[in-house]
Amino acid sequence: MWNDQKRQRFEEMRQPSRQLDAVEQAELASLLQELETAESAYLQPATERLRLRNELTETQNRELERLIQRKEALALRVNQVLTEARIERQAIDNDVATVLAAREGSNTD
Repeated sequence: MWNDQKRQRFEEMRQPSRQLDAVEQAELASLLQELETAESAYLQPATERLRLRNELTETQNRELERLIQRKEALALRVNQVLTEARIERQAIDNDVATVLAAREGSNTD
């Protein structure tokens, strides 16, 4: 367990002016390992929550990308139908004009 005594000892050994002998270097390495282990245990739940949130976000992003592709395909089909409808409307308008022109031509006789 990391306590005030260990924290103070750790800070003492990390002083830039401090020259450590082999025993102190080993002690510092041990304290560092203990600190890293404690930090890892402390951060593990938050890290796991972030990992799960990232997985969910990635899954949602993939689904949104699929929906965007569907929407783009729909927009393309709608534009094609509109183009065909405009062409058909123009053809009908032309046929109406032809019928009316024929009627007008028969009335002038």
